Amino acid sequence: MAAIGGGRPGRPDNMVLGLLSDPDLPVELAEQLVGELPELLAERLDDQVAWQVQLLSERFDLGDEARLLEFAAQRRAREGWDLVVCLTDLPRRSGLRPIVAEASVSDRVALASFPALGARQLYQRARALVIGLVAELAVESLGQSRAGQDPGSQLRLRVAGPIRRVVPSDAGVDVRFLLPGVRGQARLLAGMVRANRPWRLITGLSGALAAALAAGAFAVVTSDIWQLADSLGPLRLSVVTVLSIGAMVAWLIIDHELWERPSGQVARDRARLFNAATVLTVVLGVGCLYAALLVATLAAAWFLVTGELLSQSLQHRVGWPDYVTIAWLAS
Repeated sequence: MAAIGGGRPGRPDNMVLGLLSDPDLPVELAEQLVGELPELLAERLDDQVAWQVQLLSERFDLGDEARLLEFAAQRRAREGWDLVVCLTDLPRRSGLRPIVAEASVSDRVALASFPALGARQLYQRARALVIGLVAELAVESLGQSRAGQDPGSQLRLRVAGPIRRVVPSDAGVDVRFLLPGVRGQARLLAGMVRANRPWRLITGLSGALAAALAAGAFAVVTSDIWQLADSLGPLRLSVVTVLSIGAMVAWLIIDHELWERPSGQVARDRARLFNAATVLTVVLGVGCLYAALLVATLAAAWFLVTGELLSQSLQHRVGWPDYVTIAWLAS
C-alpha cells in the first residue's frame, strides 16, 4: 500500500498499481506494460512517487458485466494494491455507444475495454489508456500534481479518435469514456475482429488446407483446367472466388453454430454486433487461407507445368499471367 512521506504531508511515497487482466490478448499487452509503466507514470504523473506495477491474469466470467468494477475492488483489497485497472477484450457499450473505459474513483478501480481501441496501434493506445485511467484514480492521492490538473486529458489527448467523457448515473461508476457516432461503432467492430485474430483460423483449418493443396496440385496438371482458366477471364474468376469464399464462410458459421439468435431488443442489438464481428473474422480468416492456397498452387503450377507444354495446350505464348490464372481457378 502507499506509504506517507514525512516531507510531503498527505502525499504517498510509493503507489502500487495492479493490472487485472483477461487471458490471451489483454495479458500479452499487460506483460509489455508492466516493464514500461513505472517510468512513464513517474514522468507523466508524479516523479516524486515510486510506482510499482503488478500483474494478475484472471478470466472475467461473471455473467453480469456491470459487476466488473465491484470484482476489481474486491481484488484490490485482497491483494493490497493502491489502484487497479482491469484489462479486458470484452466489448462494452452504453446503449449503442462503445465504452472505452470507466472508473470508480472512490474505489480506485477502473476498467479498460480494448476492442474500443480499434485494430491499429493497439499497444500504444492501450498504454495511453492505462496512464489516463491511473491519472483519474490517483488525482486525490497526488493532490495538485499534473494528474490533478485534468485527469481525463491524458486519455482524451493520447488515445486516438474522439472520446467523450461523461458522468453516468450508474451506481458504482464515477466516470465513463465513450466513442460517439458511426465512427465509434466501426472502431469497436474493428477492435473485436482484431481481438479474434482471424489469421489463426489457418491453423484451425490445417486439415482443410492440406486437402485443398492436394486437390490444387492435381488440378494444375489437368489440361482442361488450363483451357477453362484461359477462357474465363478476370471478372468470372473473381465471381467464382467470392462464391467459394462465401460458401466456406457460411459452412463454418453454420457448422460451428456461431450465429446468435437472441430475443429482446437489447440482446438483438448485441447479437448484431457479435454476428458482424464473427462474419468479418471468418471472412478474413478464410481469405488468409485462400491466399496461402493460391501461393502454394502457383508454386506447384510453375514447378510441374512447363511453358512449352502449356503453350501447346493453349495454342498461344504463355507467361506468368497464365500461371496465375490457372492457380487462381484451381484455388
